[in-house]
Amino acid sequence: MKFVSFFLFLFIGLFSFAQSEMQQKEQRLNESLLKLRSAKTDEEMEQLNLVFKKEMETFLKSEGAFHYPFTLLKTIAVLDSEDGLVRMINWNLEYTDFSYSYGGFVMRKEEGKEKITVTELIDKTDPYTPKPDGIVDAKNWYGALYYKIIPFGHHGKTEYLLIGWDGGTTGSNFKLMDVMTFSGSVPKFGSPVFKNNRKTLKRVVHEYSNISLMTMRFDEKRARVVFDHLSPESPALEGVYSYYIPDMSYDAYVYDFDAEIWVLKEDVIMTNPNDDGEKSFYSLNTKTGKVEKNRLNAKWISPQDAEVETNGTHVARTGDPQEEEQYTTEDPQMPKVRFHKKRNRNPESMPVGRGKKNKP
Repeated sequence: MKFVSFFLFLFIGLFSFAQSEMQQKEQRLNESLLKLRSAKTDEEMEQLNLVFKKEMETFLKSEGAFHYPFTLLKTIAVLDSEDGLVRMINWNLEYTDFSYSYGGFVMRKEEGKEKITVTELIDKTDPYTPKPDGIVDAKNWYGALYYKIIPFGHHGKTEYLLIGWDGGTTGSNFKLMDVMTFSGSVPKFGSPVFKNNRKTLKRVVHEYSNISLMTMRFDEKRARVVFDHLSPESPALEGVYSYYIPDMSYDAYVYDFDAEIWVLKEDVIMTNPNDDGEKSFYSLNTKTGKVEKNRLNAKWISPQDAEVETNGTHVARTGDPQEEEQYTTEDPQMPKVRFHKKRNRNPESMPVGRGKKNKP
């Protein structure tokens, strides 16, 4: 019994020592990151970024880095895929002209093995040029700050849907959906899985005005990515995307479990994923002068009136109830690849810049 206790004590001691060593490494990483964030010039920022990138790569190649719970690095995104095989480390650089570039690493764990491959993402795209529409590798990455990773099935393999943001330039921002695939342990970006009317896209990119905010969120219950529909501020600005803003309607890419692709559905109903249970609100009773708690009617009422003609082309629709049921993750006919909620903190609310003050 003493023999067993001794080895248990030794194991706990070694584990604590390893954790303490990783925490010290993270502390040094954080010091480099803080220097990077306080750089005064673009040249200084790029030099400090090279230092931080090299230190980060060394850290990620350390034993235990794949599951290490970062606690100090507040201005980087850390995404873990729910299948436990992919970890992404991602950050941005904001230049004095309010354009952006990005850095990152992808960690890939071989299924059933302990071997982990670390690949650097190298941003090669000029912020003033359009995003590529084809497949790119890690050495020719276009640059973005991802805030969601979702594994899904495609042709018998697991691919990873990425939702991201790019601060763009002084005139516009971008929201995008992309797919990361692997050839062995080598990541590539872009996959022909987005069905947009009659077109098939390898990635979806939305450019919009820098003075507005565009939402793009994953609705796990309905297996879809819902986002603001964008329209020009005036008809004369059609095609000039730096003047596009949300028009209070929503579109979505819905996962088709049979075809294993993401299909565009226009004019969908935006719902709160956490709307279960009774809701209430407080209001002033004009008769008594007291504030009272009232029950909120959670039943959705269609804005369409059968006796009134629709106005405009974007009209909210509820869709076929059977169709809605088809895309819920509670369906017993779900494929083997499931959709999951992200376990770590939400990078979507993370500080990402110095002056432009945009959020992904």
